[in-house]
Amino acid sequence: MRLLFFNPIPNLGLSLGAFRSFYAPMPPLWIGYLGAIAKRYTNDILAIDNSIERLDLQSVFSRIKEYSPDIFCISVLTQTASFAYKLARAVKENIGSFVIMGGPHASYFAQEIISRKIADAVVIGEGEETFAEILENFDDIRRGNFRNIDGAVFFSGEEVKRRQRIRDLNSIPFPAWELLEKYFRYYKPPAPIKPGSVLTFLASRGCPYSCNFCMVQLGRKYTIRSPENICDEIEHFCDKYGTEHFLFCDPLFPPSKNKGLEILRYINKRGIQKITTWSIEARVDIIDYELAVALRESGCNLVALGIEGGDDLILKNVNKGIKTEQVIYAVRALKKAGIRTMGLYMLGTPGENEDLTIKTIKFARSLKTHGAKFAITVPYPGTELYEKYIKDKYSFSDDHWEFFSPYTDSPPYRMIWTSVSPKKLVKFQKMAYILSNISIRNIAIYLIERPSEVFGTLVHLLFGFFLKVLTKFRVSLRFFKHPNKFIVFKDYGAKNRYLRQDSI
Repeated sequence: MRLLFFNPIPNLGLSLGAFRSFYAPMPPLWIGYLGAIAKRYTNDILAIDNSIERLDLQSVFSRIKEYSPDIFCISVLTQTASFAYKLARAVKENIGSFVIMGGPHASYFAQEIISRKIADAVVIGEGEETFAEILENFDDIRRGNFRNIDGAVFFSGEEVKRRQRIRDLNSIPFPAWELLEKYFRYYKPPAPIKPGSVLTFLASRGCPYSCNFCMVQLGRKYTIRSPENICDEIEHFCDKYGTEHFLFCDPLFPPSKNKGLEILRYINKRGIQKITTWSIEARVDIIDYELAVALRESGCNLVALGIEGGDDLILKNVNKGIKTEQVIYAVRALKKAGIRTMGLYMLGTPGENEDLTIKTIKFARSLKTHGAKFAITVPYPGTELYEKYIKDKYSFSDDHWEFFSPYTDSPPYRMIWTSVSPKKLVKFQKMAYILSNISIRNIAIYLIERPSEVFGTLVHLLFGFFLKVLTKFRVSLRFFKHPNKFIVFKDYGAKNRYLRQDSI
């Protein structure tokens, strides 16, 4: 049995816009976990991470055809759906591989994917147990004898039965990072962490909170690994690869102050802070100075805070369950403890107007964190926003999913939940990044710890400016030589730009 795991990448021009040069690929955790399951059944496994290779559709297909896998596995995010669908169809119809899809977008549209014959099976939610059962019964499944496997929907048209959540996360084998070892030198820790070898890590699953912009693919019930198991994995990969930093991908870690202190005391006792560093994303309402000190002493050197907005009305409208005063307290506590902070914000939230957008930017600037990221609100499938404002109101084609981006001014839907237009949001977004990230302190940190990236970014920006000036010069020449033709071209281009939205 021959398996191929493929990690797609979104169109960076659409998904990140002007910030695409800052894209930093990270090890895809899903390949690590499912690869570890697959190794129980076969050693003939290939993994392609297209966030590194960045191959076009034809090139990827050629690579897959050359390997000719029995099973082709692909994880689908909303922004990669168009690419993933085209590739899966090509592999299924021309190579004859058994195509398995997973990921949040595929989980939400599982029945549609199967009915359209895009894939042979879709694994919903947590994939390890379902994937293992598919591999164990693959010979029967390939002959058409579909079993009623919980947590998957098959091409046979069977109704999906959601598998119960994995109760014991300690039972899941450590990720098979050896499948992606050839890419290690390209993975980088998040800024402003000093560059070094990095791996992604998952200590828990699920989230009990109900933010209306978030799809909780793994459920509301929160489960967490034991401190012993967490430390065992960190030590294992430090010994095996000399990993210098672990990026915790948990939507919520630690879950509470008391549980956090318990885990951190054990991590500190095991001496993890002596062999590596790690970073997390946390809620502000559990952070105080005592927990911040415990985080620093156990090796944590960066905490990203899901702040979202700079006004209590915004936080209420997104069901965040926090107050701005808690944000201020958490940032101060982390700074005092010596931990770098990253603020995560949203623009264009429900009920937001320009005054509230500006208030969020000013609030972010006033906190003086070591970094800040600003995303335009996107109603991703599976979120409360999607269910309320998008579902059954539009008929999207596969290509529209690429435009579900937190950096675009041309979404394929109307943002009726906010009075701020997409074009203005993009302008505010660029302003926010500049005002909140450029300071003497942050520039000094980057120059000391990431000088090559600073130089590369400057070169990219200067080159981009040069191209922009050159393009304007060429357009001006065209206008003076062929004014009528140019005007027709402009009108036609503008019309086409909106055809995509009006035709929905």
